[in-house]
Amino acid sequence: MEQNNINISRELFKKHVNEIKEIKDFIVKIKSTLNEKLICAILIGSRARLNFNIGSDIDLILVGNWSNDKLFERINEIEDKLRIPLLPIDYFLYLPSEILIFIEQGNPMILDGFTEGISLFNDIYYQKIKNLIEKKILSGILSKKEKLWKIHN
Repeated sequence: MEQNNINISRELFKKHVNEIKEIKDFIVKIKSTLNEKLICAILIGSRARLNFNIGSDIDLILVGNWSNDKLFERINEIEDKLRIPLLPIDYFLYLPSEILIFIEQGNPMILDGFTEGISLFNDIYYQKIKNLIEKKILSGILSKKEKLWKIHN
């Protein structure tokens, strides 16, 4: 029975690696097609933590200079120009200014994304935001206990 779990895990991990390669290729296309709008791409959630299962989707934070002010319509900027991969992906498209606001508000997806996520594009921006969060943790402004983030004023 143990051997079956190992084989399934290997197969699932191989599928994951192939999907991440497809996502990285897609990110390169976004970068070249959208005239440098994309600033950073981060894999978040169970795929970044490598504790996913066969039904897990792929969660991506895409930070960019999006022209649409409406958060849920920003994906149209990508869909209008490119074919989106047929993968189970949830896209979260934010402006750089929104990332900073969400950090100040203690947004757990952003905080976890930049502390536990995997940078797929632009490690420099990713590290800059991660360092900002870590400074807030070290100064006592932010803390995390188990899965809960807390802001200390």
